[in-house]
Amino acid sequence: MKAKKKHKLYEWQQKAKQRGFCYTCKRMCESLSVDHIIPATVVDMLDETGLLNYEWEENFELVCSACNKFKANRIDKKHPKTKELLLKLMHENKYNN
Repeated sequence: MKAKKKHKLYEWQQKAKQRGFCYTCKRMCESLSVDHIIPATVVDMLDETGLLNYEWEENFELVCSACNKFKANRIDKKHPKTKELLLKLMHENKYNN
């Protein structure tokens, strides 16, 4: 997913181009990718503003391409932030309706 320059996702995509450690497998990588802890498709379904996909920094993490492809469009129930983020997303959506 390509983000516009003014969005937080774009900033994270720029960070991902630098060398760093994958959050999931802890390996050092020449470049990383931005993973949505709660998949973008789920965020899209629950976010009426349409901005969370690009602006919700809490939902971003830097992972290697292999880990990102393995997780794909699934929710990782073992990730420590999954439950917190899902509850927050559902709570915000409840009060926006």
